[in-house]
Amino acid sequence: MKFSEKWLREWIKIKIDSNTLCEQIANSGIEVEYIQEFNPMFTDVYVGKIVECTIDSKSNNYKIVKVDIGQEKLLNIVCRAANCRYGIKVAVATIGAILPDNITIKKKIIHNQLSEGMLCSFYELGIFSQNDQIIELPQDTTLGMNVYDYLLLKDKIIKISTTSNRPDGLSILGISRNISAINNFKQPDLKNISVPIHLTKQIDINIEAKKECRCFLGKMINNINVNIDTPLWMKKKLFFSDMLSENIITNIINYILIEIGQPLNIFNSDNIDDNHIIIRMAKNQENIILKNNITIKLNKNILVFADKNKILSLPGNIHTIYADINQKTKNIFLSSAIINKKSIDNISKTINSNKILEYYNYGIDPSLQKYAIEYATKLILNICGGQSSVINYKKINTLLYQNYSIRLYYKTLKKITGINFKDTTISNILYNLNYKYDFQKHFWDVVPPSWRFDILIEEDVISDILRIYGYNNIFLHPLKEDLNYNKKNELTDFLLKKSAIILINKGYHEVINYSFIDPKIEKLLFKNKKNILVANPISQDMSCMRSSLWPGLLKNISHNKNRQQKSIRIFESGLCFSINEKDNLGIKQEFLLAAAISGDYFSEHWLFKMRKMDFYDLKGDLELILDSICELNNIEFRREKILGLHPEQSASIYFQNNMIGKIGAIDPRLENKLNVDSATFLFEISLKYFFNIIKKSKFQDISKFPTIRRDISILISDDIIIHDVIKICQDFFINQNVEVNLFDVYSYQELLNKKKSLGISFIFQNYQRTLQDNEINLMIHDCIGVLKKKFQVMLRK
Repeated sequence: MKFSEKWLREWIKIKIDSNTLCEQIANSGIEVEYIQEFNPMFTDVYVGKIVECTIDSKSNNYKIVKVDIGQEKLLNIVCRAANCRYGIKVAVATIGAILPDNITIKKKIIHNQLSEGMLCSFYELGIFSQNDQIIELPQDTTLGMNVYDYLLLKDKIIKISTTSNRPDGLSILGISRNISAINNFKQPDLKNISVPIHLTKQIDINIEAKKECRCFLGKMINNINVNIDTPLWMKKKLFFSDMLSENIITNIINYILIEIGQPLNIFNSDNIDDNHIIIRMAKNQENIILKNNITIKLNKNILVFADKNKILSLPGNIHTIYADINQKTKNIFLSSAIINKKSIDNISKTINSNKILEYYNYGIDPSLQKYAIEYATKLILNICGGQSSVINYKKINTLLYQNYSIRLYYKTLKKITGINFKDTTISNILYNLNYKYDFQKHFWDVVPPSWRFDILIEEDVISDILRIYGYNNIFLHPLKEDLNYNKKNELTDFLLKKSAIILINKGYHEVINYSFIDPKIEKLLFKNKKNILVANPISQDMSCMRSSLWPGLLKNISHNKNRQQKSIRIFESGLCFSINEKDNLGIKQEFLLAAAISGDYFSEHWLFKMRKMDFYDLKGDLELILDSICELNNIEFRREKILGLHPEQSASIYFQNNMIGKIGAIDPRLENKLNVDSATFLFEISLKYFFNIIKKSKFQDISKFPTIRRDISILISDDIIIHDVIKICQDFFINQNVEVNLFDVYSYQELLNKKKSLGISFIFQNYQRTLQDNEINLMIHDCIGVLKKKFQVMLRK
């Protein structure tokens, strides 16, 4: 938004310089993009009066005029402006005058007539847009007065931008309220405007789209003159705001918009059938014709203002040819509406957004609707003449706005700011900001003003107070509290660094994803989990807090697959979130490490046979990480069905009977939906269980005695988990230096029982002596006995 500094100063009446003013605007939370000096330089241009005007006999386009500029001699000037005529007061550039762009006025012979100056247009003096018409000054303007002094053009243009929650930053009124509060006084309330009522006739209003339009009001104004020129004072202000048009009615509407932030709409009331306006939703494929014969096809999501037979307009002053104001318009209907943001978004998607729609998107103060109608009516009657009717008011039976009471505790204010405020200081700021408040001993009950839709919680009120109090007035105090160093953070970093080094050396690439994910993917992978949705998301596909790192990794795999990457190994670490009523704010945060592999095991090579990555490739990489942290004997992979994973290729990971993670292949039913290959495997683990048991390196001499190996082959039921068998063997030899290894698995059907054969090796070594065959055989025999008793195994021979 752009505006004139003089326009703003009409509202604040404060004696501060321009730099201080702009600094205060910025401190109020509204960005000042730039300040631009406006000072069109021209000299020797005076107020004159045309005392004689004749048409050149040789050319009807030229007029020969005598102009009195208050000197003894009348000036002879040749002019061809259409509005040049006898008796008007004009701006005369005399001989030697210098106009913008270094144009010097000299004596000229035009059509054999001497021209001793030039009658100027505003454009020739460096203001307003190009126009062939000369300036017409009021008849009470002093003859011979310097036009530069009369126009008072020297000014500064201020351009600001504001965030979407600050509609008060889009009007002169809103900015002046903030500046007034910073300077410790309250902007006076707007006084009621009364305009004479001449007409009893009204336009009936029917709101059919009750959710989309909560309020609509308007009045008729008849017998106006729309061809009258816009007053200079209004022209200057709108010119500086880039809102000046050729139409006086449009200019008045724009003036109201910039000054008090209220968008108004004007209809040509002669084209409203049966004096009845209907606010409804458009029909699918319904067409409207705008000026310049532009046809737009609407849909059922577009709100329209119509009569019984046709659409008149869309919100945002998007008029059809029936409602548009033209030079022949005599009777108008002036209206204001409160429309929800979703309807405005739908219009913006169909038709390019404009200034009015932007104001609707920021939010409209409903308490100013009636004032804006009356203010515009007063300006129209004063400038264009006419007669007005009473306001016809239609609203749905709901509160247009309701800012609820918020309790502001003194202790919270002190805790956040670190300042012992006097209660009178806070009460004064709230009063100057137009809050309604009730102060008790330890708190304030406050109700924000109607134009501050963003004030919802106690912290919002504190933020509002601080921007008026001044952030630069808050002193920095060193922290006095002892900092509790969290050793867990250091351990987490240590474990992650160690894990990252292992994975990178195995060919993995680290990725970093947002903690916000698409709720559809979250629901797809984890059907039974309740999503944690973000209140104000960046976009719909980033509106859910992740409960796992897998959605991000799967998205990375799909992205790389689409770019012809055939072998993908990636990992990520980060916070994940889940609902837990016992934790702070009911949300549990946990730091996790996850990895994913997909596609070919290695790049194409003449020496190696190509194969896809499998479950055991990923399991092996995970075991490398776990082996660097703890003893692998304490890790157990239990076959379990896990949401999002293949029911036959998934396992939970346990450490000392605590579930620390999960691993498996992606569920085949999700492959197409997630755009990943069948050879896609993932794991995810929590490192919090390893904080107190970091594995330490052990050093020992190499035994000089030989190793001895024994193999056994046993039959067990297919239901028995192999890990349990190996664990029993390891526990049996826990006091011996024996390496137990599974080297063969074979399944077959024996009658009605499904069996599997296991080949297990035992490698014995002693550090003091060479073991004898008979004692090794005895240990193997005892071990087989334990297995028979526990699992009813059969020894194969």
